[in-house]
Amino acid sequence: MKNLLLSLALSLSVLSATPVIAAVPAFSASKITQVKIKDLSFKEVMRKFYNGQMFDIHVDYMEDTPYIGLGKYDDTGRATIALMRPIIQYKNTAGEDRYLIIIEKTQVTDGEIDSCHICKATADLYSFKKLNNGLFQLVSQTPKNVEESGSNGSTGLYAEDIKNGLQPLGKNLVGSLFTNFYMGQGARDEWWKALHLPENDFINVYYVGDAGSSNERYDEDSPLYYGYEGTLKVLPNNTTYYPIMLTYKGEMPTNDDERIEHVNYSKVVKFNPIKKAYE
Repeated sequence: MKNLLLSLALSLSVLSATPVIAAVPAFSASKITQVKIKDLSFKEVMRKFYNGQMFDIHVDYMEDTPYIGLGKYDDTGRATIALMRPIIQYKNTAGEDRYLIIIEKTQVTDGEIDSCHICKATADLYSFKKLNNGLFQLVSQTPKNVEESGSNGSTGLYAEDIKNGLQPLGKNLVGSLFTNFYMGQGARDEWWKALHLPENDFINVYYVGDAGSSNERYDEDSPLYYGYEGTLKVLPNNTTYYPIMLTYKGEMPTNDDERIEHVNYSKVVKFNPIKKAYE
């Protein structure tokens, strides 16, 4: 059951490209840096990247979050809204200020965000720098044909988690490491994700590894209970992408769920730039 839940969680959470890898557009720094806006307000960002797609819509309990409708209502009365998460300020490897914008796109029905377990959301990410003339210049963004899918009506890209996980992930790469989770049938599965914020490639989010699991429908004294934690540590080594060590401690079921074993081991994963994955 654990493996089934984890597979479902990953299918809902891991950044997934379109099946045809060749369709991914080539990153062009010269085109990216041509994009400039006067400020990082929701108004300016939406006008720059979503002009012609927006319409007025009301969503309950969204007074403190800027949002707007995108596209149009479908035949079932469902619509997509774009909302802006808090701006994340960070520094690149040269110590220069950067500003990360997250535009989350989620579904609404009858004025409420769809928040079921399998309800998905996507997000577009943009990184900016401030110019001497006061304008903000685009540095990088997520590619248009790649979407970050989450569950419960959210992408799982929370500003506080991203800020807390900010650190160097390569010789010239700043990013963030954080966890997402899925709960179902009394079990909780967590996994590590890495947000890469390069300035010579597209922004992207990648699955790193298992971050722990527990089947809390059983009491801890039950022979059927298990629970383990997966922690990680970045291993800086002056390479393009730093290796990451994952450590597991606790009680873990075997792959076939036949046994529950005590574990205490570590493994190292490395980012494969060709496959665009940690392995």
